[in-house]
Amino acid sequence: MNGIVRYIVATLLAIIGGYIGYHFVPTEPFGVDGNVLFVSALFGLFVGLLEFTGFFGNVVNAFLITMPIYLFSNGGFVVMWFWGNLGYAIGNVFGQLTRVAGSIRVRSL
Repeated sequence: MNGIVRYIVATLLAIIGGYIGYHFVPTEPFGVDGNVLFVSALFGLFVGLLEFTGFFGNVVNAFLITMPIYLFSNGGFVVMWFWGNLGYAIGNVFGQLTRVAGSIRVRSL
């Protein structure tokens, strides 16, 4: 049950990051896709640092569930779904790597 809750939270955070990046960030430097990717990656980075959710569910969302979403939804939600999940997964991996690298203790000779 814990895994399902973590998967749902990760998907919701990816969609919320995608929504914020799609609607509230100016599109000039990176475009809409880049903004959604970046904001979702920030959400994933912070959650990865806290070791609360994983990234595999978001990869599955981005590459396997995007096609049904594309067939039954409008274009804006598809952008938020795909780039949000992909950005969240990338940010989460960097957050987990940063957490692990920061927890390694350096031993002196």
